[in-house]
Amino acid sequence: MPKAANNPAVNSPKIVAVDADGKATRIKAERLEIDFGDGRKLLLAFPERAWGDLEIEAETDSEEAVPMLSLQPGACNLMTLRVEVHHDMMPVEPIDLPQGENPPLLTLAVQKAVDGVDKASAPKKHQIRRWAQAALERDAEVAVRLVGEAEGRELNREFRGKDYATNVLTFAYGEGEDLPGAADRPLAGDLVLCVPVVLREAAEQGKTLEAHFAHLVVHGMLHLQGYDHENEVDAQEMEKLETEILRGLGYADPYA
Repeated sequence: MPKAANNPAVNSPKIVAVDADGKATRIKAERLEIDFGDGRKLLLAFPERAWGDLEIEAETDSEEAVPMLSLQPGACNLMTLRVEVHHDMMPVEPIDLPQGENPPLLTLAVQKAVDGVDKASAPKKHQIRRWAQAALERDAEVAVRLVGEAEGRELNREFRGKDYATNVLTFAYGEGEDLPGAADRPLAGDLVLCVPVVLREAAEQGKTLEAHFAHLVVHGMLHLQGYDHENEVDAQEMEKLETEILRGLGYADPYA
């Protein structure tokens, strides 16, 4: 067996911080957060699984702000970015670059209405983005709200007539609209995840919290795109698709 397989540390990222004097300091981390002040942060994540080697995201504290930079290698694709500066450049004739298929664009906002243990257990924005993107079939504008038991119960009672908190709720906007150009506009909707319910379910079902959150985000995103499980045929189709998406993300079959 290769040495790397016996020693996980061999494959862990090697991070070195270098100061103005050139002094290098090793850092053990899987995620770096660089705070520039004024609510601006640069997040560098190093996923353990096979969907990418590095994720870069710029954030601000403003809920309306759009991330300035997001680099997300997906599934088994490889993305390489290299920038070179040449001071003595010669003009060249324009060329036609090959046209590839662009993945669907996800505009994501994450709201955390939780505190204490629930806040500490809630997934990070970069995790939610990865899970939602994996289930995306067309451009979408999605807000994911992480809530406690009281708000989860209130929303479920108000919109579904059920007086208890459920794990995930999906709200699709413009559903059923038959207007010119509607098919070309991004999907719009909200996902509400009730964190304490997800915590309980993961423990009861013997699943990791990360895997269960991933499943519920994928499940909610498919609902947003019109999938449902009102009858056995539709339920089987949706469950099969969820399983395939989660397998691509490195998670086990949630229905096994």
